[in-house]
Amino acid sequence: MTTQRPTGGSESGFTLTELLVTIVILGIIGLMLPKAILLGLQFTAGTEKRVAATGAVGTLGRYFYGDVQSATTVTTAPACGVADVIVHLGRPGTDIVYAHDVPTGTLNRVTCTDAGVVTTSLGRFDSATTPHPVTLSCGAEISCTSPMEVTLTVRSDPAAPPTALTAVRRSSAS
Repeated sequence: MTTQRPTGGSESGFTLTELLVTIVILGIIGLMLPKAILLGLQFTAGTEKRVAATGAVGTLGRYFYGDVQSATTVTTAPACGVADVIVHLGRPGTDIVYAHDVPTGTLNRVTCTDAGVVTTSLGRFDSATTPHPVTLSCGAEISCTSPMEVTLTVRSDPAAPPTALTAVRRSSAS
């Protein structure tokens, strides 16, 4: 008895050409995928820093305006055990100091009262890209001896324009 082969039946499998094309495409994807992942991680890290700095500016603004408005004196003198002072705002019974801790990049608000010292972290600024992210200028006056207008300029990203927070005191010191 003779067996007949089925005619017109399909043979399963890949041709050599299909296999080579698949290997080439997978090779291209394999080369490009790590680069895309690294680019995505770099973009995410940069965005994360910008978002953190923007949050720090917002937090600074929430405290800064009220502190300046209620201050009776404005200086850059050390207070509260903080030597590297950006601005020192005084009012009866309370000293408030804004200081930037360069090693950690943290902007701090230090409040000193007879009851004790409270440090509030306002956020982080990348000290490597911006060595002095927060600077002080005192209105039209050259020195910062109790001005009526106090401006903190915050530079969170060297490529972006700085943000200026200007607050006006309600009254000047006598």
